Amino acid sequence: MSETTKQAPNVIGTWVGQTNDAVIGGGSHYPNGEPGEVRFLGITVTYKFDKQSNRAFAGVFTIAGHTVQIVGSFSSDLVSGTMADKDGTYTFKMAGPNEMSVCFASTTTDRYDKSAGPVADCHGITRQ
Repeated sequence: MSETTKQAPNVIGTWVGQTNDAVIGGGSHYPNGEPGEVRFLGITVTYKFDKQSNRAFAGVFTIAGHTVQIVGSFSSDLVSGTMADKDGTYTFKMAGPNEMSVCFASTTTDRYDKSAGPVADCHGITRQ
């Protein structure tokens, strides 16, 4: 089967998980942090993917009451790939048809709030 005829896994649906954040400072997604303060947080996240064209997909991502558009694409292995929203980029790997491992990193989560420092997070999500 040629690479162009291989079908990526269907990711349409709602996926939910708990973050495993390492955060410095505050920001809109991680309020109440002091500038330079290192915090470890677990926050419920929801991904709702409602569009997919083979390897490319799109939807919305919600954390702490904030919802943003998100886009993604599978790599040629059809197991891993990348996603992006207005705050940063993600990598992901399918762990099963209804399980995904996601990692996110950003140098800041709020360009208008100088206390919003770097974020690193890897978490699992499950399709509901």
